[in-house]
Amino acid sequence: MNSIKTSLILIAIAIVCGGLIASEVNEYRISQGNELQELEELTTIKVNRLSESLALPLWEIDKEWTERVIDSEMDDKRIYAMFVEADGKLFVGKQRNQSWAVVDSTNHISGDYLVQMRPILRAGEQIGSVKVYLTKQFMQALLNERLLRKAANVALLALLMVVILVASLNRLVVRRLQRMLEATRSIAAGDYPVVVAVSRRDEIGQLAEGINQMQESIRQREMALKESESRFRALVDNATDAFLLVDRNGKIVDVNRAACESLGYTREALLARSIPDVDEDFSAEDVLQLFARIARGEAVTVEGTQRRMDGSTFPVEVRIGRLEQQGELFAIALVRDVSERKQAEAKVRRYSRAMEQSGEAIVITDAEGEIVHINPAYTEITGYSEEEALGRKANLLKSGNQNRLFYEQMWHTITDGRTWQGKVINRKKDGTLYPAMLTISPIRSDAGATTHYVGIQQNLEQFELLEAQFHQSQKMEAIGTLVGGIAHDFNNTLAGITGNLYLAKKAAGHMPDVIRRLDSVEKLSFGAAAMIQQLLAFSRKGVVAMVPVTISSFLKETIKLQHASLPENVKLEYSINDTDMQIKGDINQLQQVLMNLINNAYDAVQERANPSIAISLDHYHADDNFFKKHEGQEKRDYACISVIDNGTGISAEHLEHVFEPFFTTKEQGRGTGLGLAMVYGAIKTHGGVIDIETSTTEPTGTTVRFCLPLIESGQPDSVVKSEDEIMQGCGETILLVDDNETVLDTGRDVLEGLGYQVLVAEDGLVAVECYREQQHEIDLVILDIVMPRLGGVDALRQMRQINPDVKAIYATGYDKLSALGSRGKVFSEKVISKPFAVSRLSQLIRETLSKA
Repeated sequence: MNSIKTSLILIAIAIVCGGLIASEVNEYRISQGNELQELEELTTIKVNRLSESLALPLWEIDKEWTERVIDSEMDDKRIYAMFVEADGKLFVGKQRNQSWAVVDSTNHISGDYLVQMRPILRAGEQIGSVKVYLTKQFMQALLNERLLRKAANVALLALLMVVILVASLNRLVVRRLQRMLEATRSIAAGDYPVVVAVSRRDEIGQLAEGINQMQESIRQREMALKESESRFRALVDNATDAFLLVDRNGKIVDVNRAACESLGYTREALLARSIPDVDEDFSAEDVLQLFARIARGEAVTVEGTQRRMDGSTFPVEVRIGRLEQQGELFAIALVRDVSERKQAEAKVRRYSRAMEQSGEAIVITDAEGEIVHINPAYTEITGYSEEEALGRKANLLKSGNQNRLFYEQMWHTITDGRTWQGKVINRKKDGTLYPAMLTISPIRSDAGATTHYVGIQQNLEQFELLEAQFHQSQKMEAIGTLVGGIAHDFNNTLAGITGNLYLAKKAAGHMPDVIRRLDSVEKLSFGAAAMIQQLLAFSRKGVVAMVPVTISSFLKETIKLQHASLPENVKLEYSINDTDMQIKGDINQLQQVLMNLINNAYDAVQERANPSIAISLDHYHADDNFFKKHEGQEKRDYACISVIDNGTGISAEHLEHVFEPFFTTKEQGRGTGLGLAMVYGAIKTHGGVIDIETSTTEPTGTTVRFCLPLIESGQPDSVVKSEDEIMQGCGETILLVDDNETVLDTGRDVLEGLGYQVLVAEDGLVAVECYREQQHEIDLVILDIVMPRLGGVDALRQMRQINPDVKAIYATGYDKLSALGSRGKVFSEKVISKPFAVSRLSQLIRETLSKA
């Protein structure tokens, strides 16, 4: 492994050695130059001395002497050869290591030699020349030897310098760098407290200070980063919204505490799942499409349904952003549970629908009373559309029927933060007035300040109409109760009177004058009884025989009979549109109803020039308006009969009293005031309704319309007509039960006179015990319905438990079956009303006894 220490050592060695070598090479070159210079100087000296020596004339004579001179100069090993020439010819020459020889020419000497040549002068005239060859090999060897000695010294010096340099580098650089390296490794490992010691203020010291500063900066930044990350993690973990970090594959890679709590998973369990595992609205393909969107930089907000670990689900809103880390794209999902918001939105929608679909007019104004919202009912009731009402003051409905103080008190109440409620008379867009129950409440802001007002207005038109009908009904019911009680007592009295009259006439025998007077009294008694029957019809406590009736046939027959009693100038016409309608009713009562209405119509048209009465029959399917007007009526089809006249009409003052007993506008002696009261009671007894429409201005007239509920078609019962024949008994035993002693005694005498054996009982309990003891002897039971202790209906019920085949007839002034929950019940037993004709009683007894 390469290290800076090794590199520095090698660099130091290279520098030292290189320097020393360069120095030696330079010195060698200098030495070489000096040697060459010295050698040239030596050559010059040699040549000059030899030239001077040979300047003597001797050399030309004595060749040996010349050789000795040359030989003496050849002691210097640097001289390789010497040659002396004379007249251009070699005179004598000598080469080292060779014997003297006469060399004819010097051209054969080759090699690297230094050659010096000097002329030999005598008296200024050249007589020859001297040429000296100095060898360089000796000089080179000398230089090489000297170089080797110095190289050894240099090597030792270099080694010493390297050791010193390496030691210095190791102390001054390497160790300090190693400390810095260790420090940087500690810093890289996150050990920030490590500080590099600064021993010198040199570059390495500055580098160490830089490392220390960098370490401190990194430490502070990492601490800040950790603090920031800690704050971010705390922020994320403490956030109420769930946080999820998701990779491209939909895998959850990070979550916060809210995500774990909302989904019911631990952090580890949640990190092991993917988005499709916890959100049923997201598939793997949806995740890919989502990443494609956020990759384009889109801000994505979606709604979904997340699934908890327990399988339950809840709605969420998800806001999705992007995060890139190390080139990888992640999705940041902030998930908010919107269950409460959805519930609030649903609540708001319900409130909105309730407001919009409410049948009561709702108006919202600002704090100044300017309308900002109305519901459809407001438009329906007032006639003002939304466009017409918005922006206007709420007092656009003001009618002027309330004074200024009324509105000041209203405004004071609502501006004081309280709710005001009261009845007002408002004006519609078309100008008509209508009563309304108005409630105004303040709408407050979160700070408690009143910002708006809401007014809820209930139209009281229908309510007041129903209230009036209710009061009328209550009044009629009270009158009916009073009349019924009186009628019952009268009937019992009349029953005793007529019974005694029958007995008296029978006892009078052949006394025509007495019988005539008794007949007159009997006629008056039955007239009183007929009046009482009308009272009972009004009070709906009379006995009715309900049978299926084809209403068209009934009308035609009744109109035909009534037409004969009308004057010829009165036009009576009828229109019957449906011939198959059937009702269940008492024919006698219905005939009386129609006859009373026709008679009243005739009275109304007598003063007209062209009197006219029209009767119509229609099949009517009841609608919502019908049921609003007549609450409690059954939702079914009705037969509606209208009696229309062109008379003078009924004033508003009289209209509200027409159904009251004894109320009449006719002159004294022309009416009892019971006609319409009987009509009203009879219609109610039949489960029907009756209305009157009238006008006292042209065209005048009155329409009385009553509706009776229809039944499925069937064969109507025949009407049994009364006859005067008295039918005698054959000794049968009759149990007579009545709480009125006079009726009981008279009835026993009448029945015994008809040929029956009679047992009597003063109430239901006594009757039941009597029947229990003598059931085999008793053939028929005649019971009053209303008696103390035990009434006739309950008494007969107990008798049937003794003998289911017991035969019975009810005799009553009226019945209170409605109080016993039996209104409208059709009895298998015959019913006879007090007072009764003896002939009718005798026929009814025989008819009952003759049944198997």
